[in-house]
Amino acid sequence: MRRVGGIAGFVLGLVAALACGCGGGGRRGDPMKVLASTEAMPSAQEEAMLALDAAPTPDYAKQLKRIVFQPGYTQPIREMAFSRLEKLDPKGLKEGIALQLPKMQMLAWRTWLCQRIAQEGWKDMTPTLVRAWAASMPGWVEKDDDRPERQALAALHGADRLTDVLVDLVVEADPSRERNLRLRCWELLQKQGQRERLVAILADATVKPDDEMLRDLRKCAADLGIVPSTREEILWLQALLTTSNTVFWQQAREATARLPEATRQTLEIRELPVAVAALRHRPELLQSGNAELYAQVESRREANGSRIATATLDGYGGDFSETLYSQRSRLRWGDLAAMVLAMDLLEDPAVRAKLFDLGDRDLHDRTTEYGGVIVVGSDGKPSVQECVPRQKGNDLRFEAPQSMFDQGYTGIFHFHLHCQSYDNERYAGPHIGDFTYANSTRANCLVFTFLKKGEMNVDFYRHGPVVVDLGSIRRPERGG
Repeated sequence: MRRVGGIAGFVLGLVAALACGCGGGGRRGDPMKVLASTEAMPSAQEEAMLALDAAPTPDYAKQLKRIVFQPGYTQPIREMAFSRLEKLDPKGLKEGIALQLPKMQMLAWRTWLCQRIAQEGWKDMTPTLVRAWAASMPGWVEKDDDRPERQALAALHGADRLTDVLVDLVVEADPSRERNLRLRCWELLQKQGQRERLVAILADATVKPDDEMLRDLRKCAADLGIVPSTREEILWLQALLTTSNTVFWQQAREATARLPEATRQTLEIRELPVAVAALRHRPELLQSGNAELYAQVESRREANGSRIATATLDGYGGDFSETLYSQRSRLRWGDLAAMVLAMDLLEDPAVRAKLFDLGDRDLHDRTTEYGGVIVVGSDGKPSVQECVPRQKGNDLRFEAPQSMFDQGYTGIFHFHLHCQSYDNERYAGPHIGDFTYANSTRANCLVFTFLKKGEMNVDFYRHGPVVVDLGSIRRPERGG
C-alpha cells in the first residue's frame, strides 16, 4: 500500500481519529470504553449499549451494574442499563440494589428505584426497602410518609399493613444474619408511634422466648420500665447486660426504683449512667423534680457568670441557642441531673487538672482533637478516662474509638476538646459534626473549649440537638 504523506496524510489521520470517537463520544469507538467513561455523551453511551446488545458478555453486564449504581451517569442512561440488566442478570441486579439502596445519595435515582421495585411487585426486596427507609436522610423530604421507600412498601403490602410487616420482621427475621434489620424495624416502629405494639410483644412471653434480643428487651422493660427507641439504644442495653456490667445493672435497678414514677416511665437508656452516678455521688438528685433541678442549674450558672461562648453555625437550620432558659421546655430529668452532676464533678481539682493537661497536649498536637469519657466510680468520685482516637490526620476532628463506647456505656459523659489555640472562643460549643455524633450515639456529651490559657468553656449537649452552655472552669493552681 502506498504511504500517504504531507498534508493529505495529516487530514486522513485526523478524520480517522474523529471516526474512532476520541474522548469517548464518537460513534465508532470501543463501546465498552464508551460505557466506562462518565465523560462520554449519553447518545454515545446509548449507541454503545445497542452495539453490545447483539452479543452480551459478563463484562458487559458488569459495566451495566456500574452504570446503575455509581455516580456520573444521567438518569435516562441508568434506566436503559437497568432494563438490560434486568434481563441479563436479574439476581445480580437485586443484589446490587440490596447493597446500594440504603446508602445511595443520588436521590432522584433512589426514588426511581423504589418506584420500580413497587411496579415490579418485588416483595422479596422488602428488607432492602426497610433498611433504606430507616437510614436518616435529613433535608430530603419533609414528612416521613413521603419517603419513597415507605411508599414502595405501602404499594407492595398495603398502607394499612406496614406495621404488621415491620413487626413480622422483628419477630421472624434471622437473629444472626439479619440482626441489624430487626433493630431497624424496631426503630421504625417507635418512630411510627407503635410503642404499645412493641410493649405487647414484650409482654407476651410465648413470642420467641429464646430470642436473645427480645429477651434483653423484656428484661429492660421488667427491671427498669424502659422500652428502647433506637438501634443504638438496644446495642447500649445489650452491652449493659453483659456479665462485666452486672454491678452497674443492679445499681441501675436501685437508682431507677427511687425515681418518681412519672420520670421512670419516660427514661431513655442514656439516663441510666446519670441515675447510677447520682446514686453514687448525690442520691438526693434521684428524688428531685425537674423544677428543683432546673433551679440548681440556673443558680450555679448565674454564679458562674452570664457570658455565653458559642460557635457560629451559619447555614445550618434549627434553633441552637445555648442558654438554659431557651432550652427549658426540652430538658428532661436526665438532662438536668446530668448538668448538676457535671457542675459538681468539675469542681474536683484533679478532674480539672486532667482536662487542662489534655487541652495543653491537644493544642500542640495538630493531628487530632482529644477526647474520652468521664466516669463516676463506685466510691462516688469522678475520673477522666482519655481515649486514643481511632485515627488521626485532622486537627478539627476526634474519631471516637471502640474503647470510648465500651467505657461510655457506664460512663456519665462522652467528651472532647476544642483546643486548637488558647484563644478559641469562636469555636466554643458543639459543632454540626458533634450534633451528628450525639444523634447517632444517644450519649450525654460535654465539649471543653479554651477561652484563654487558664480558662475553658463547658457545654452540655445531647441528641435533638439540645445544648446548654454551663459556663467555664479555671485551671487549678499547682498543688491545688
